[in-house]
Amino acid sequence: MPKRETEGAIGYDVRTRAIVSAHEMSAENPKFRRTLFDFVGKPDSSVARFVETHTADKSDSPEPAYRLEAGKIATCGIGFCVEMPFPLCFLTLPRSGLASKLHIIVANAPGTIDPDYRGEACIVLYNCGTESFYIHRRMRIAQILFEWAIIPELNIVPSYTELGATERGVGGLGSTGTH
Repeated sequence: MPKRETEGAIGYDVRTRAIVSAHEMSAENPKFRRTLFDFVGKPDSSVARFVETHTADKSDSPEPAYRLEAGKIATCGIGFCVEMPFPLCFLTLPRSGLASKLHIIVANAPGTIDPDYRGEACIVLYNCGTESFYIHRRMRIAQILFEWAIIPELNIVPSYTELGATERGVGGLGSTGTH
């Protein structure tokens, strides 16, 4: 289950259940993606070359781990499904320590999990560093943030000139400077 690590935290840390397929659902449980490596059993042949024995932080004993090579991504199942009232959603976000110290980010951050989604949420980790990173079972790999969305009514106007004028206008992409 997601967990807030301190009373003042608004984000919930999520942990790795398994390395999963980004495209295929499980035949046994169609709410979950197909497991490629669950850190316990034999890995799927498509990922077996990335499975090694590795010592996790603060652990003396080596355990099975998934080697995420530099410049590569891995889809990690996080082991739970949710039901949320509309328009509550949650966003998947990187953990700052993994990003700043180890160059591991959530590839599609922020990822949006919509209230009508009923499957297992996944985290797509990207190693933007220069060294391999080892993913372990139950490792805190990302955080999620629950948010109420605003659903505006969109109005179509016939021309850009119908929009109200502002000093900035179409200036974007750094047009206001950096200092």
